[in-house]
Amino acid sequence: MKEIIDKLVAELQVQMSDEVKHRDWCIDEFAVNKEETQAGDHKMSNLQQNKADLETSIEKLTTKIAELTAEMARTQDEMGRASDNRESENAELTETIEDQRLAQIILAKASTRMKEVYAFLQQQPGAAHIATSGTHTDAGNGPARFTKYAQNAGGSRVVDLLESVIADSQKLEDEAMTRSISSQTEYEDFMKSSNAALRQMAKTKAGFEEALATAKEDLVATKADIMETLKVLEGLHEYKGDLHKSCDYITKNFEARQQARQAEIEALGEAKAILSGST
Repeated sequence: MKEIIDKLVAELQVQMSDEVKHRDWCIDEFAVNKEETQAGDHKMSNLQQNKADLETSIEKLTTKIAELTAEMARTQDEMGRASDNRESENAELTETIEDQRLAQIILAKASTRMKEVYAFLQQQPGAAHIATSGTHTDAGNGPARFTKYAQNAGGSRVVDLLESVIADSQKLEDEAMTRSISSQTEYEDFMKSSNAALRQMAKTKAGFEEALATAKEDLVATKADIMETLKVLEGLHEYKGDLHKSCDYITKNFEARQQARQAEIEALGEAKAILSGST
């Protein structure tokens, strides 16, 4: 009988030790589960914020790229219109310059001829009689005789008028040439600045496009991390449920069970003592 009692006491002590180990294990596992769940929740919060930031960044970059694309198109249209306007203006000014130069050549010839004629007439005392001069029987077809060049002073006014027209024509040519040079300079400056602006916009756009591609890749990776973290959290939640099933009864009744087993061991000890005293 005492051997049986000793065996029962040993079994009770093993059970008490096992429950202590089980309780300690439960405490440790709940602590680890809580710590890992908190870390997972924190990571999920960061991932969700990162996802929101990336989506906002992608939206802004997409808008900026669209705006730059539109601005580049407008700049190219303005450059095209400037080229067309410059070509049209240049053709008009070139025609004006050529017309004025031709007019000057013609007027210069006329002026030179007028000067030769009136210089010759100025040296003559009067008009020479020729075969067709008038007689007492034939009026003839010769010029009327004059004795003074002053009677033909109107010729000098014609020369002066021609020279004035030539000067006006030269002025128009010079103004057209000045406008042409000025317009060409303005056009070249505009095209130079526009090309520089286009290069800068293209560079900026390339940077935005690279950033957009990176953001999209990061968003895909972040979404994958969110799904993975969600699986981990779900696993932790399920494991916590299993822990409750395995541990709640022991943790809630641990003290009572330990006291009951201890009381049982003590009772068996008393029984053994009684049996020992009776022998």
